[in-house]
Amino acid sequence: MSNANATAPAASESIGSALVVSNDAAAIKELGAAMQQLAMLPEVLFEIHAALDLLNRRKFETVVVDLQLGDHAATILEKIRLSPSNRTAVLFAISDSDAESAIAFKAGTNFVLRRPLSRASLDRSLRVAYGLIVRERRRYFRCPIEIPAAISGPGIPPVQGKTLNISEGGVAINTSLILKPGVQVKVQFTLPDRKIHVDAEATVCWSKEGYLGFQFASLSPQLTSELQEWLGSRLEESLPESVAEKFRPDGDAAHSRGNLPPTFDSGTMEPLRSPNVAMESQDWVALYRAAMSEQDAARRIPKIELAERSMKQRWSELVHGPESAEERHRLNDAIENLRALRGSH
Repeated sequence: MSNANATAPAASESIGSALVVSNDAAAIKELGAAMQQLAMLPEVLFEIHAALDLLNRRKFETVVVDLQLGDHAATILEKIRLSPSNRTAVLFAISDSDAESAIAFKAGTNFVLRRPLSRASLDRSLRVAYGLIVRERRRYFRCPIEIPAAISGPGIPPVQGKTLNISEGGVAINTSLILKPGVQVKVQFTLPDRKIHVDAEATVCWSKEGYLGFQFASLSPQLTSELQEWLGSRLEESLPESVAEKFRPDGDAAHSRGNLPPTFDSGTMEPLRSPNVAMESQDWVALYRAAMSEQDAARRIPKIELAERSMKQRWSELVHGPESAEERHRLNDAIENLRALRGSH
C-alpha cells in the first residue's frame, strides 16, 4: 500500500523520487514534509515484499528503510545495493539504536536517521545529502535536445541525424541508418552554449524505426566533466525557479545557474571546488558525503579521517550567530554519523 500526498511536487518539478519503506505514521509524516521542501517525490510502502518488487521495476534517487520493520529491513538494504537500477541510490535508514545504525552502515547505508525524527534533524540530514541526490538524478537524466549529429564507423560512411536526448551514458539519435545492437561506431555532435564537441566511440544499445540509441564506450576525463557540468546546468534549467533555487547555496537566487552542490573525486581525494566562495566554505560537506558513500571498507577509514579533520577546522572557524548555529547543528549530526560508521568496522 502506498501513501500519496496531494501536496507533493509534480514529477516535472521534482529533483528526485524517493521510496519510503516504513509503517511508522509519525516518521512518514515528518519525512514527507521535509522531502517536499527539497522538491522530492516521496512514495510510501508498508510491506517489504511490495518494496522489493517496486525496486526491481523502477528507479529511485533516494530510498529510506525503517529498521523497525525487523530482520527483513536489513535484507532490503542489502538487496538495494545489488539492484541494477538502484544500487547507487542515496540510501537512508531509520534507526532506534547504535547497534541498528552499525547494521545499516554495514549494509551500505549512506545516512542514518535516529528516531524520534524531527523536522530540524531531517532538514539538516537531507541538506547534507542533497548534493548526492542531485548527482544521482543527473546520472540518469536524459536531456531532450535536437542538434545535428554524425554517425560513422568501419564500412559506414558518415551519416547525418539529429539527437533526441543526451545523458551521461549515451545519446539517442534520429537517423535513417539501420544498425543492430552491439555494433560499434563513432558519434559526433557539438553541445550548444558552451560549444563542447563530443567525438566518442559508442555502441548501439537499442534500435527502433528511425532511431538509434548509443552507449558511450569511452570519454576522456575532461569531456566527462564538461558533459556532466552541461547536463547539470540543463537539469536545473528544466525545473521551475522555485525548485531550481534549491541548487544554490543558501537559496541565493543571485548565483548563476549550474552551480550544483560540490561533488567529490574519490580518485584524487580532493573536493572539486566551485568558484563560489560560499561553496568553498562547505568543503567538509563534500568530504563527509564521500566518507558516507564509500563502499570499500579499506578506503572508508581514510575518508572518515579526512572528513573529521575538515569538520574540526570548520568548527573552529565558525563565529556566533544564527547561521553559525545552524551549521554547528549540521556538523554535530554529521560527526555522530561518522562515529557510528567508524564503529561499524
